[in-house]
Amino acid sequence: MHDTKRDRTDPPGRSGRRFRLTGFACIAVPVALLIWFATARPPDPESARNPEVVREDLAVPDPHTVTPEPRFPEIDGRIRHRETFWDALNREDVAPSQIHELLNAIKKGIPRAEFNPEIVRSGDRYTLGIDSLGSLQSFEFIKRGAFETRFLVTRANGRLTARKEQIPLERRIAVLTGEVRSSLWNALSETGENAKILTGRMARIFEYDIDFMVDCRVGDRFALALEKLHKDGRFLRYGDILSAEYQTARKNHQAFLFESSDGHMGYYDSNGKSLRGLFLKSPLNYRRISSGYSNRRFHPILKKYLPHHGIDYAAAYGTRVWATAPGIVVFRGWKGALGNYVEIRHGNGYKTGYGHLSKFPRGLKKGMYVKQKQTVGFVGSTGRSTGPHLHYNFFVRNGKGYRLVDPAGIANRSRARQLSPDQLADFRQQRDRLLALFDDPAALLAANLQDPP
Repeated sequence: MHDTKRDRTDPPGRSGRRFRLTGFACIAVPVALLIWFATARPPDPESARNPEVVREDLAVPDPHTVTPEPRFPEIDGRIRHRETFWDALNREDVAPSQIHELLNAIKKGIPRAEFNPEIVRSGDRYTLGIDSLGSLQSFEFIKRGAFETRFLVTRANGRLTARKEQIPLERRIAVLTGEVRSSLWNALSETGENAKILTGRMARIFEYDIDFMVDCRVGDRFALALEKLHKDGRFLRYGDILSAEYQTARKNHQAFLFESSDGHMGYYDSNGKSLRGLFLKSPLNYRRISSGYSNRRFHPILKKYLPHHGIDYAAAYGTRVWATAPGIVVFRGWKGALGNYVEIRHGNGYKTGYGHLSKFPRGLKKGMYVKQKQTVGFVGSTGRSTGPHLHYNFFVRNGKGYRLVDPAGIANRSRARQLSPDQLADFRQQRDRLLALFDDPAALLAANLQDPP
């Protein structure tokens, strides 16, 4: 009887199966190789000479193509009431490290007198450019009411740099004409322009020849050629008055703005003579002339007729009074009925006096030199006076002394330098171009005018 129990030392029972598979593989692999060699075809001789090339078209960059600058999301905002520069940027989620870097760039690139981030106002505008990593890439700041300047900060080579930049404005030329029916103010208002600004501008241009408070008459005519500055199609402000004309029944006053080659700019008449005279027509901005120069005027306090050899200008209390010509202060103090009084000696034998002042400017004293239109006092009612006004005296040398005269009768000679022959030739060309504006205002020959600096 045979023992069927297998010894653990015997080889596994599947050893016969492994032998059979190994033998099959030894037979199958050579057979497969023979079949492959039998069925494989040699390459076509034509195709071997001209192999097929499969070309993949790759996008080749155009060398003329300009790579656009990277764009970042921009944040527009305004400084709020009682908000600091830091508060505003922190509100926009700008990282403190980025704010510090921005402040350092501004400090290095822009004078503090022009832009101090520690002093901002409600309504100031800013624009921030921040990338996806929260890094500040650009910054623009425009102060409230400032239309021509802005402050820019940009990042280049990993660093922020700051600078001040002028905003280009569109320059247009307008021609205004009109006739005075009641006042110059009302006549300018009828043109649709800002009468307050333009009346003041005209008064300054003709301040040596015309006092519009007393010299303006019904029927007078005027014409102006002036610059109007725009940004994005919106009017911002007036530029220079290029030419002005004011025609009365007796005289036609003309003014042409001219800048010489040496940079001096001023107004001249049609002959090239400067409009800058020795004396201003009036010593202050006043409401009306309450008493003119007269040899017989009824005094409101003394109740009798007396000479009034001066001009009384009624004005608001505290209105600035200025010197009508440069000169030396020869008197400052109390002068009886004239109250607080200043007297100035000018060249060519003239003196002027200013009375009833409420006070004197700080630092004004006898022997001091004052410039034309420098403040020498403030309107008051000191001395013998019934209300706030300025008493203006005008003296002309008479032998060793002086005598009071009516300033309206004094020929106001020009004290400005005259144009050279070459400058005069350039002025005449400019004058003719400006006159052409009045002849054909619809054409607005702006292209023929000198470009602004």
